[in-house]
Amino acid sequence: MSKGALGLLAAYWPEDTPRYAHIPLKTIGDVTIYRHGAADRAALVSASGALTYGVLAERSRRFADCLRGRVKRASRVAILAPDAARMLVAAFGAFDAEALIFLSEKTPSAQALQAFEPELIIAPEAIAGAPAPLVSFEEVEASEAKPPTGRPDIRTPLMVLAAPDGRGEVQHSHRSLVASAVSTEHFYMFAEEITLLMVEPPTRWYTLALMLGALQRGATVLAGWEENPPAPGERVDYVACGWDRAVGMLDEAGARGLPRRIAAGLIAAIEGPFSVSRRLRLARKLGCDILTLFGRSDTGPLLASHPGWFLNEAAGIPMPNVDLRPLNPADGTPLNIGWEVVERAEIGAKSALAPAGAATIEGWLRTGVMAEVDPTGFYFLHSQPPLRMV
Repeated sequence: MSKGALGLLAAYWPEDTPRYAHIPLKTIGDVTIYRHGAADRAALVSASGALTYGVLAERSRRFADCLRGRVKRASRVAILAPDAARMLVAAFGAFDAEALIFLSEKTPSAQALQAFEPELIIAPEAIAGAPAPLVSFEEVEASEAKPPTGRPDIRTPLMVLAAPDGRGEVQHSHRSLVASAVSTEHFYMFAEEITLLMVEPPTRWYTLALMLGALQRGATVLAGWEENPPAPGERVDYVACGWDRAVGMLDEAGARGLPRRIAAGLIAAIEGPFSVSRRLRLARKLGCDILTLFGRSDTGPLLASHPGWFLNEAAGIPMPNVDLRPLNPADGTPLNIGWEVVERAEIGAKSALAPAGAATIEGWLRTGVMAEVDPTGFYFLHSQPPLRMV
């Protein structure tokens, strides 16, 4: 029997993590900040101070009401906020108002703004050549409030992320954002007492998913991406960033500002094969596990290193609510045979974490990434695309 066949029979799954988690038909605000709206613990710690769940929920609802007074449902709104507290209030307010947002911690190029085709830009200062009316956060908050009417559509596009090829956009809805929140909070075992230091803002697919997972459980997010970030203290549970940023921590300058102890691990997002040697070097340098999270803007998270069970050489095991299947790399069609008779094949995915409208073949989304699976269900990523039958 091949090692892939053994994997199907003997694949391990962590007992404390559901293979398929219930995804409620609710808004992303309802399953995160509003769920803990009465709590007095910190949801966000930023350069401007701590923001409790109660205050974040109250300010976000108020921002949503004011934004409804300015734009219609599904209007395209660019939100530019270097201040982390303002960013989260505006983002969750816009989600509540069902606007379609482009979120950035810095002023993007005029070309990027024009490509988004905003109807309104919310920013702290003027932008030369702005392609749409620009207002300050204070102006929005001073607008006449308009309370919500009717039930929200959980499939309405809410947030734009850049497509993997850099051309076009990927639109996430309440449904895909809620799925990401539920899956990541189960997988990384977020809890109320856990802290997540985000080195990059929630404008990337991975930091967005991890932040939503932390807020879904009621943990505390530290805004480490700000120009003058808050001191993380002596200890945090998780640190989150992209692979390139993580590799930059191998030198002293890159690791500056990290806490002395990272208890659960650094989560480094990958979008393809990675360097195992650098992963091991970084683990030795930081004195913690380096956990990988594989996915893209158009798929959401697909594979991840479970904190209690992983191999440094592997990208991980499938996230909750994610099914993977080998595809023929020549044309993307799903193979009628399983991983047990394929040594290496392109990963095809069916994922509740992916946005609606993604192009699929027979229901399976092409990732373009080659992988093989070992007897315990770990996925190993490869850059070369040969297909071999065993």
